[in-house]
Amino acid sequence: MGDNFILGLVLKGENVAEAKWQSENVLEITRENLPPFQAAIIKEKLVTIDHVQPFMGLPVSVIVNFPKVGRWSGDAIALCEEHGKAWGQWSVLLRSLRKEFPETTENNEISFNRRALSQHSRVSNVSFQLDHVLLVEHEIGKTLRVALLYQYDLCGDDVRSAWDDLGPFDLLLKTNPNGSILDDVSEVADALSIKVFGIKDTLAYLAKGKF
Repeated sequence: MGDNFILGLVLKGENVAEAKWQSENVLEITRENLPPFQAAIIKEKLVTIDHVQPFMGLPVSVIVNFPKVGRWSGDAIALCEEHGKAWGQWSVLLRSLRKEFPETTENNEISFNRRALSQHSRVSNVSFQLDHVLLVEHEIGKTLRVALLYQYDLCGDDVRSAWDDLGPFDLLLKTNPNGSILDDVSEVADALSIKVFGIKDTLAYLAKGKF
């Protein structure tokens, strides 16, 4: 049956009355004052469509990847959303414990910025390349790879680490509204031929459409 360590973490979660493995990867979670639901928990460095496909025909509300360093591919995300299942890292499962409809749970950092970009008047579509790399299709016909990085004070080394972790991108969006973008970032951005902005300046950059 499933991992006892993970089971123990879930049982310590807010609002959890009981949790039992239904299979190697699927947990039935009973809550104190909300309906029970099922969650699938996988352990992959990169979650692909092959990893989530087996859960599409099951009454699973949430699919989460346990390793903090794990990533989600865009195809896997799209399949989960097509079937109305929440997806993400461990924090998404913890947040879902408090929601009446767990399948609507989102990573707030990703969802806020994705929504802001999607609602831009000059953006025709936003999709995922990875969970922290959005493909932003601009009305001029160009698609920008926008990486998301939650950092308080963003420095040049953070930008280079994001490039190594996520692969090449056109724009790095600092998703933490607090803190600042430090002076050494501009030198690294020039070397990589990218832009680095917060959400406000990202939206202004899209409005100009000069890239």
